Amino acid sequence: MAEERKLVSILFADVTGSTALGDALDPEDVRTLMGRYYAIAREVIPAHGGTLEKFIGDAIMAIFGLPKALGDDAERALAAALALRERVANDELLGPVFQLRIGVNTGEVIATSDPSSGEFLATGDAVNVAARLQQHTNPDEIVVGERTWKATEHAFCFEQPRMAEVKGKPRPIALYPLIGPRATRKQERPPLVGRKQDLMQLALLWERVLEEERPQLVSIMAPAGTGKSRLLEEFLDTLGTEAEYHVAVARCLPYGQQIAYFPLRGLLAQLLGAESKMTREYISSLFVAAGYQQTDAERSAEVILSTLGIEGEKSSDRESIFSAWRLLIEVLSRATPLILVFEDLHWSSNSLLDLVDSLTAMRTNTPLLLLTLSRPELLDRRPNWGGGRQNFTSLALRPLSARQTRELIRKQAAELDPEVMAQIVDRAGGNPFFALELIRGLKERGLTEKKAALNQLPDTVHSAILARMDQLQPQERAILQVAAVAGRGFTLPMLAEALSEYSLHEIAAALVELLERDIIEHTEKNAYTFQHVLFCNVAYKTLSRTQRIGLHERIAASLEAVAGERLDEQVEMIAYHYQEAIRLSRQSAVRMPLTLDVPKALRILRRAARQANQIGEVEEVNAYLQSAISIAPESELISLYEQLGDSLGFALATKEAYQKALEYWEKSKQAQGEDPDFLRTGARLLRKLIIYYERGSGNEIYGIEELPQWRERAQVLAEQAGDQDELHYLAICDGFFISVLSNLARPLPQDIEERVQRLQEACSYFEQKGDQEALNIALDALISHYVRFGSVEKAVPLAQKRLQISGLPASERADAWQMLIRSYVVQGNYSASVQALEQAFGELLPGQTPTYLVSSIRTVIEAAFERGRWDDVERWFAVIESVYLPFFSDEAYDPSLAHLVGIGSYLTALQIALLQEDQARCERYIPLLKRFGELLAEQKKVLDAELSLLLDGELPEELKELYHTHLFVTIEGMKVYNQRGEARPSRILETLSNDGRIDRKMRAHLDLNQALLERDYERANELVTQLECLGRVVFAAHMKIVLAELTGDLTRLTGVRPLLEGLQDRVFLRRLEALEAA
Repeated sequence: MAEERKLVSILFADVTGSTALGDALDPEDVRTLMGRYYAIAREVIPAHGGTLEKFIGDAIMAIFGLPKALGDDAERALAAALALRERVANDELLGPVFQLRIGVNTGEVIATSDPSSGEFLATGDAVNVAARLQQHTNPDEIVVGERTWKATEHAFCFEQPRMAEVKGKPRPIALYPLIGPRATRKQERPPLVGRKQDLMQLALLWERVLEEERPQLVSIMAPAGTGKSRLLEEFLDTLGTEAEYHVAVARCLPYGQQIAYFPLRGLLAQLLGAESKMTREYISSLFVAAGYQQTDAERSAEVILSTLGIEGEKSSDRESIFSAWRLLIEVLSRATPLILVFEDLHWSSNSLLDLVDSLTAMRTNTPLLLLTLSRPELLDRRPNWGGGRQNFTSLALRPLSARQTRELIRKQAAELDPEVMAQIVDRAGGNPFFALELIRGLKERGLTEKKAALNQLPDTVHSAILARMDQLQPQERAILQVAAVAGRGFTLPMLAEALSEYSLHEIAAALVELLERDIIEHTEKNAYTFQHVLFCNVAYKTLSRTQRIGLHERIAASLEAVAGERLDEQVEMIAYHYQEAIRLSRQSAVRMPLTLDVPKALRILRRAARQANQIGEVEEVNAYLQSAISIAPESELISLYEQLGDSLGFALATKEAYQKALEYWEKSKQAQGEDPDFLRTGARLLRKLIIYYERGSGNEIYGIEELPQWRERAQVLAEQAGDQDELHYLAICDGFFISVLSNLARPLPQDIEERVQRLQEACSYFEQKGDQEALNIALDALISHYVRFGSVEKAVPLAQKRLQISGLPASERADAWQMLIRSYVVQGNYSASVQALEQAFGELLPGQTPTYLVSSIRTVIEAAFERGRWDDVERWFAVIESVYLPFFSDEAYDPSLAHLVGIGSYLTALQIALLQEDQARCERYIPLLKRFGELLAEQKKVLDAELSLLLDGELPEELKELYHTHLFVTIEGMKVYNQRGEARPSRILETLSNDGRIDRKMRAHLDLNQALLERDYERANELVTQLECLGRVVFAAHMKIVLAELTGDLTRLTGVRPLLEGLQDRVFLRRLEALEAA
């Protein structure tokens, strides 16, 4: 390939005072001197492995690393600069009149390997910076850029850097003046530890697995090339064949994090023994044999296969996926001791990383050794990886000692000259891969004796691999580049499709050569992989953006052609290549044309999005569809944006997607006319946008003045299209709408009755049609209606009916449980709410985390707190913490979960801790709640207000506006004041008088505050009794003490002390004791 990205070092040198020299000398003399200068440059630069790119007046430009990388090009550039300066200074003609200024810079450029083409050899920012460095150099001085200094400071000495303002750079850059080569190369190594101890530790852990039959989890972490894979191989070799065990490996790809669970495909095939066994029947048989019920076994098998896109349209949520995989591994490890390996985990998708993390939380008693191999970059994404896990061991591989590195070199190249060996030991820095690659590079160039000078040795893995690649034949190099775009694994048919310029025979011959060079290895027939993934990295980096785009397009087409009927199994990988082609084309400052087949790419991206949506991978869905949107013709944008909105739940992006779809629908209106399908689409989009606001957007709905207009227009469109489904859907919209708008003013009874009738009709309509999805939403609207408007006894059977709908997504089923539990709580049937929650837990698969049930748990926790059932609070709050606390140890967790789980439950737990004066728990909960505030910007004010009320009993000045604008804060603030024996001013409560959200409990609180304000303590006592009957048992006990303090009447305190003592409510017990003492 003519054009490539290359890591090079660029040298600029010019003659100072050349203009004055031209004035002082005859032009022929100047030409003679410059000719002599150029001749010296032509000798010095090539002698050091560089290429003279051009002469520019009195300046020269040389590149080191072109046309071939030599591995130590930065050092060669500095050695050449020193030699050029010395030759000129010592020349009898040039020395007296010439002084050079030389600048050297290292960086990535776009280069051509064909100087005869007449094009520039190298272009890029690194070239411009090298020229600027030379312009800021003093006469007879050599300065280098920071990247060159970092690559060579172990071999050369420099003065202290100085900063310079450089044209085109927003900030000053550092200039490092070169002094000369070091007498001895600088050695900087961390403490050295051998591999023997690491092997012994792994062997010991394996013995514990076999003896104790309990899992051991080992994270092997080290920089690239330190020997993680080699350590694993040596460990497995030591196990022998006497003991029965099974090894399965998942290899994560270096490119394509969007491909969520792709590495699990290879893992599953190894676990089962063959790809042919990757069927629902076979996997479910394993579960049944382990004692699981047939239905549970089939369900788990479906979940596992849906993860890999094998089980058709089956959908699974994340927790089901994690649970199913944990169960499968548990079943298999019980049958045979299992060693499970995840290689290159730092390249995994976030979804796969979450799954592996869930595996590390296994608590089953089975003989399992789980090994994860990763680079330290993993800690950038998961700073607390493995922290707090039982049976967890972290092995941080350290560099080899010099003695161990020498031993490794002797085994690989006994013929190597001792001096050369010493240089490699010095340069390898204890990294075995560095050492091995340096040896191979020298052997391939035929340099094994003393002529292999020190400055010919690579100083980084990148340079070492690039130097090896530049020794290959063009077709061999092209194979590596194509394979790098494909990922770590590649096949002969794929190469043949992507490299049409070479015959099949030429490609096959090149593969044989690469196998012999130990650069690639066979995995199966006509399939290969890089022997080390760093070759894949470097090969990919050599490609220009244009080449990457073209290869991603060609590989996507090749994979689709090969996949045939098994397209679902490959669709994520194909979509990834289309995504990369699209992304790279959009990165260019000048938009680069795409040659891909747009309809085919759209079909693949949409299919991948549907598949990702089935297993709850929202980020992947969004990425696929956004890529599709970026290339789609306008005629496709309506349906693409609608699909995007359908996939994102109730996120802000959902609203934006539906609005975009509507915008493009409006633009198409004139062309489409009165086409029924087009009108139906408009009605559907308006309805979906309305339901988004009504069902999922919370308080945001109050600012949407257009909602009634949208509703009216949707009605007209649905009628014009003759779409009965949409007309009944609009009745559902009306049900949600009147329920939500009751927050502003309570609707009239006849309005409520009319909406109920229409909702009932919608439920019957969709039930008769068998439309389970629509029936679920219709029932939800009717249940919400009954709960809001005081007919909760009607809500309970409907919530139970909703739970009988088959095939509900996990999130919708959890919502159905939440509405049933909420109905019981509003009804005052606390025991039924707890029983329902326990039933919901019974539906979970063994080991499944109850993430989707946290809203239901929160409802029960709050009810238990109010009723004085603090033992239940403790029980259910432990479940909340088991779900939520793992996220606190991971910087990458989803902030949306913080609202769902943390705020309400943790505030309740803090309130109990404060009343019990449990300082330790207060000190634990308060920082966590403050962290919620940092994550949830929109709710930070409300959370700060709630914390201020609990901790300080008052709001700070900057938050006092919430007393007038936020109902919850107003009510909570009033309760805090009342429990101190104070009342809030009536003006603060005036805005609440017509608020439709005020239920019986809130109304009793408002009336109690008014009675305290008016000092009507008899009325206050009646209201306290009313609140006690409504389930506010703890608050009522507190207020009995307050009223006794205000009136001196202790006769109403019967039963208060036993309650407070049972709750260990020290704050109010102390107030009670003070009353009794007085």
